[in-house]
Amino acid sequence: MISSDCSAVQETSDLIQQSDSADYCFVKAKQMNINYTFSYNGQILSQKLVRVVCDAVPGADEFITDTRIKLFLEQLQQKAGLLVEEAIRAIVLLHRFIVKQSAKDIQVLKVSNVGTLIIISFILAMKLNRDKIPNNRFFANMFGIHIFNLNLSEISFLQIIDFETWVEFENHSLFQVVPLINETIIIQ
Repeated sequence: MISSDCSAVQETSDLIQQSDSADYCFVKAKQMNINYTFSYNGQILSQKLVRVVCDAVPGADEFITDTRIKLFLEQLQQKAGLLVEEAIRAIVLLHRFIVKQSAKDIQVLKVSNVGTLIIISFILAMKLNRDKIPNNRFFANMFGIHIFNLNLSEISFLQIIDFETWVEFENHSLFQVVPLINETIIIQ
């Protein structure tokens, strides 16, 4: 009787291991699909971000290029797991910042700080989309920015946009341009 119990336990253990292996393979396949989707959409996203920034900041086109922005997006995707929908949200937030500063008749966004404000828009987009996110010190270290400046820039960004952080994806043309938005869900 004990030997039959042992064989049943062994069979159950084997089934669990097979199930875990299948789950692992599914998650890996899903992550590879996400990386491909992000890479495919990264070019579209980088072009849109460059256009938004260069249209608003005279002289930004000298150092804000598709290649540099694509590398920035890839770094965020690899080190912080940036999702396509977060990139879209960040671009919308940055555009909102540009519109709000113009409406308030102030010019905060300049060639000297455009990089920091791009980073801030992406950090905010990730914070708005996730339950858990690396803290600002992680991003400060990643991009070589002093934590005090990063925190102050984040507060200033939110004040300029009047803390209006909600993004309705259906209202933005970028949502139609970037396909497979629903494929960006990472199973953790």
